[in-house]
Amino acid sequence: MYKKYLDSIIEEFTSGDYYKEVYLAKQEYFEKAGIVYEDDPAYEERMCIFLDWYLFDRDLPGVDLPPIKFFYRKNKDGFTDEEMNIYLNFCSTVHSMFRISRLTFFKKDLVITDLFSKKNFTVKNVELKSGFTQGDIFEARLIPFGGHYEFSKGFCFHPIEVGSFILGEIQKVKYQDKEQKTKLILQLAAMKLKHLRFQHIDIAHIYSFESRI
Repeated sequence: MYKKYLDSIIEEFTSGDYYKEVYLAKQEYFEKAGIVYEDDPAYEERMCIFLDWYLFDRDLPGVDLPPIKFFYRKNKDGFTDEEMNIYLNFCSTVHSMFRISRLTFFKKDLVITDLFSKKNFTVKNVELKSGFTQGDIFEARLIPFGGHYEFSKGFCFHPIEVGSFILGEIQKVKYQDKEQKTKLILQLAAMKLKHLRFQHIDIAHIYSFESRI
């Protein structure tokens, strides 16, 4: 598992001199993706997604690199060949909206499709395969490790009935830069949070950029 290699990076960039930076990053992220509270059912998953965004995507002030790339640049001269490969791969995670295509032939792994690039990925070591259904649309992050991809811990599943809306919005930004794609992913996450809180409201009024909810 990649986790033991990531733990030291998490420790370094979430404590000490970086503690205030994490606080500022939380404000920035949850303003875009919707504020979660500790008693929200989605709290743990949203905190995992936030941590990934902070480590892999958000540039540190004065460095203009996210923590993972800054860590790699600072330490690469002391890495073993194995560590060099692992941490370089950490600089190339795939954060996107995906759809479950199928299980592999022996039903050990998942085949998923990136809805922006249309590229298929085979994901190994999926502990919760029983929680996935063919056709599911969800936000996730793929981490390259050991010659294959694994899921990070955070997921945001969207209701199947808003699939057409999501695909339509993806089509509008699929050729734009990473920043615009991430913006859409976070906006969809905010809509999902509203749906969880206002289930009595027609979902079409929540998954809409004209919504006043």
